[in-house]
Amino acid sequence: MLTDKVAKFFDSIRDKEISNYNNYWSQLQPRFIDEAFKRYVFAFLSVHTTWENNCKAYNILKDFKKWKDDEALLHKKLVQSRVGMHNNRTKYLNKFIKDFWSDQAKFVVKEDEESWTEWRDRLVKSILGLGKAKVSFALEMMYPVEAQVACMDTHLFQVYGLDQSKNSKYYNTIEADWVDRSNKRGLAPYMARCLYWDKNQNRKNSRYWSKVLEK
Repeated sequence: MLTDKVAKFFDSIRDKEISNYNNYWSQLQPRFIDEAFKRYVFAFLSVHTTWENNCKAYNILKDFKKWKDDEALLHKKLVQSRVGMHNNRTKYLNKFIKDFWSDQAKFVVKEDEESWTEWRDRLVKSILGLGKAKVSFALEMMYPVEAQVACMDTHLFQVYGLDQSKNSKYYNTIEADWVDRSNKRGLAPYMARCLYWDKNQNRKNSRYWSKVLEK
């Protein structure tokens, strides 16, 4: 595991960037259960696709009350979105809809005695179609300036000098390192991840993609 690039990135973070990201993402933290549910929908749509297609699909599906009780319409909208994996996403989302709305607290509230990683790992076992990274992503979007988990995707594996397809066993190790470095620098792990991703895209903030979450 290599950490030189990681250390250099954290050293480059300016206080003003932390303030700007905290202020913006705090405003996007879900206040209502419908918004929390839609963060999970966004995470489901982010699997094996580009951020552009992720956002396009989300815009088509975000009015979920139209399709949450209509599996055929859900499939139709997924096909329309061209996000891929239409049959599997239909199956995964259809199951998640039933699970989420039958026990909302399980998916949006961490139990007092649980750590963030324990909550994440418990959810991974019960959410069909989302692995550790994407469940973490959903929690990041629900608790952007609080969550102590991180979506360690293929890009972050590469920053650590690892190949996600071959080195997935190191997930917890690099996540713990990322979380620790974030806390020492004084920002949430997700804020650090957004900063890293946005800088890689040559963007000054997250709104080129996150604006779909604003409405």
